[in-house]
Amino acid sequence: MKKIAILVAAMLVLAASQAFGQQKAPMELAGLTLGKPIKDYVERLDTDKAVPIWDKPYLVRMNVKPTKGFKAGYVLFGQCVNEGRIVRLKFKYKDGSEAFFKDTLAKLTKRFGKPKSLSAGEGGGYQGYRWTFGPDKDKAVTVLFERYSGSGIDVTEGNSIRMTDNALLAEERACYDAKRDREPEAQPAFPLFTIDDEWLLPH
Repeated sequence: MKKIAILVAAMLVLAASQAFGQQKAPMELAGLTLGKPIKDYVERLDTDKAVPIWDKPYLVRMNVKPTKGFKAGYVLFGQCVNEGRIVRLKFKYKDGSEAFFKDTLAKLTKRFGKPKSLSAGEGGGYQGYRWTFGPDKDKAVTVLFERYSGSGIDVTEGNSIRMTDNALLAEERACYDAKRDREPEAQPAFPLFTIDDEWLLPH
């Protein structure tokens, strides 16, 4: 009888974990939806200042206009196979306090389950938690909730949240790589002289 009870408990745990793994992925944040075309949100986005990502030219960044509850935000959209479709959303919350972070983390955990902690090894002042919706992380929708209490121009201070459709992101990268394989890579014209360490290193 005891073995049967243990077996039933194990089956219930497995069923619960599978149900969580199959949980419907969140797609919307602050009225913007992953996968939707940016033309649906022209009144929400700063369309005059779209900038390609310097090391990922298949993606374009566009800032979100001032939005209640947030200090700033942006979207990334594709310009290859998913041209104009949103592949990532990121917002910085207006409330940058640690109390807000803890409260929001509790709400997210209640809504989506226990996240993976990314805080270890990231250095002082960083806290990060990620939810992955789908068995394959490289093709899943992910939600990343972060807090950084340090200072510096290269980090997002305060509390921020990021949502990514990794399937769309992978499609964009594959499309870009395929085009690059078919077309010769453009060679820079500057400078005309042969470069050396004096050019490559600070001095």
